[in-house]
Amino acid sequence: MSLRTTFSLRPWRDAGAYLRASVLRRLVVFLILALPLVWLVVAHERVQLDNIARGESSRNVRNLAHAFAEEIRSSIVTIDLSLSQLRLSWLHHPEHFNTIVTELNKHLGGRLHVDIVVTDIEGRLVFSSIAGVPRYLDLNDREHVNTHLRGAPDDRLFIGKPLKGRLSGQWTVQFSRPILDAQGKVVGVIVAGVAPTYFSRFYSTIDLGADASIALVRSDGIVVARTTQDLTVRDSGKLLTGFPYAPGSGAGGSFRRVSRLDGVERHYGWRTLAEYGLVVNVGQSVIDASARYAQQKQLLVYTGLVVSLLLALAGWAAAVAADHRRGALASLAAAEARWKLALNASGDGVWDYSFGTGLVTLSPSAQGIVDAGGTLLPFDRNAFRDMAHPEDTAAVLDALDAHLDGTTPDYTAQYRTRLGNGNWRWILARGQVAERDATGQPLRIVGTVADIDARKLQEDKIRHLAHHDMLTGLPNRLLFGDRLRQALLAAQREEVKLAVIFFDLDKFKPVNDSYGHAVGDVLLQQIATRLGGTLRASDTLARLGGDEFVVLLPRVASPGDAKKVAEDILRDLSRPFMTEGFSVTISASLGVAVYPDCALDTDSLLRCADAAMYEAKLHGGARVVEHAASERSGAGPSIGRGDA
Repeated sequence: MSLRTTFSLRPWRDAGAYLRASVLRRLVVFLILALPLVWLVVAHERVQLDNIARGESSRNVRNLAHAFAEEIRSSIVTIDLSLSQLRLSWLHHPEHFNTIVTELNKHLGGRLHVDIVVTDIEGRLVFSSIAGVPRYLDLNDREHVNTHLRGAPDDRLFIGKPLKGRLSGQWTVQFSRPILDAQGKVVGVIVAGVAPTYFSRFYSTIDLGADASIALVRSDGIVVARTTQDLTVRDSGKLLTGFPYAPGSGAGGSFRRVSRLDGVERHYGWRTLAEYGLVVNVGQSVIDASARYAQQKQLLVYTGLVVSLLLALAGWAAAVAADHRRGALASLAAAEARWKLALNASGDGVWDYSFGTGLVTLSPSAQGIVDAGGTLLPFDRNAFRDMAHPEDTAAVLDALDAHLDGTTPDYTAQYRTRLGNGNWRWILARGQVAERDATGQPLRIVGTVADIDARKLQEDKIRHLAHHDMLTGLPNRLLFGDRLRQALLAAQREEVKLAVIFFDLDKFKPVNDSYGHAVGDVLLQQIATRLGGTLRASDTLARLGGDEFVVLLPRVASPGDAKKVAEDILRDLSRPFMTEGFSVTISASLGVAVYPDCALDTDSLLRCADAAMYEAKLHGGARVVEHAASERSGAGPSIGRGDA
């Protein structure tokens, strides 16, 4: 029984040992030493999570600001190219300008709509694509107009402040260029108005939380467009001051600030478009950036409490902290994936090339753009030469080598790539070395690729409209003048003759009067088609306007050859035309002038041909008249043509 009593009382004796004063003192000392360390670890991990959230947010907004800046740059290039082409059309074809503007908006496909306004040298309205606008309305008080009308001529794109249009009644951003005559003198201003909402559509492709914002701001701090969670464009025209809108702020970066527009504290990424005087920024609220780590921060508090009560589980607490660190790294990887997704949403693909392995990794969007057979492929310069257009290969490789050598900060190239079906597609590739070894040799380069085939096609269409007659498709006065200048240079160099045939249709006005202008238009188209089969491929048939045409024969053996071609043209024009069910008979008066027999420069040669055509008219038309070589004018060679 004594044995049983001894065993029954031992737990009580052990418990008493835990309560001895010396043990308690040691425990208190241990806790005084250990608990601060535990809570220092907890506090440190909470700060680390805050730093990770801040760093992740800063990287996200910087990357998105860069993508947004490239999207804005592409849009402004399209607007500026359209303005430049429309300016040429206004100078040379004002009678067709409204149709050209309408066609331009059709080609833009509804993604972008521009309202076009043209003023004279006094700032008075002479054309507007907005219906119901009074002619000669004074717009000289508008910044985007008078900036071109005062001082020396400066052919540059100007981006005005967002204004509520006096013409449209809507908020628009104005893009303007001066209209210059042949002497470089300002004779007016052409303006394109674009809704601010067009520049904020990028918002729908990002996911930075409920209080995210994007903004396009002029370098003087004037807000062009700003969008937040409700997708409403707001704050246009407001003024922001200080960094990064002050001079010397740099090309891009990130900062943290309480917004002066809505009071929300955000991490901002910004990028400067110096060539256009613009700054883009993307913001994520500090609360949204930290929200995804709130649960982890609370868990750290609970972990600290558990570790304080059960010090034996300190190892477990360390494992939790390590797990949190691994979670933070996974979050950074997820942030990079979201950046790639944002680029894919904007139409760009992402590529990553390792020089060590010789393998390129393509995102799904990049794979579709270049029509690749997979997302991980072997790649080298020979493979690039196989896929790229031979005319583009050298320039692309030169641009790449310049960046790899450190000459340029990044790599940018536009080129055509061969698709699986054998067709070519224009793409825009950008990249930057992400890692170099100790000797400076590149180890890895990453970048983006975008499909710009549609943009290139649009540029070609706009260029074609500027150089061809809209009705017949023939070269217009501008293109003909350029070809004549080139042909004259070749004739001077090779010491050969060339000829110009100027002709005007006889009996064309009665056709319009009797059958209507629609029949007259069809007749002009049939004339272009018929004469195209008569002339050589090297010859140029152009329509100068109305019923006036001109033919360039870049190489003739003698004046008689040129006259024979003119007689063939007269014979073809004299045959009846079946137009809209009517048999129409016309003729023409043709004047022939030969270089160097009649003139030595383009202006004089065209005047000689015009004078010969006029003489044919005076003698009743339906005939060919050669300009006499003895009447040659012009003191020396001159390629310029005034109003020909």
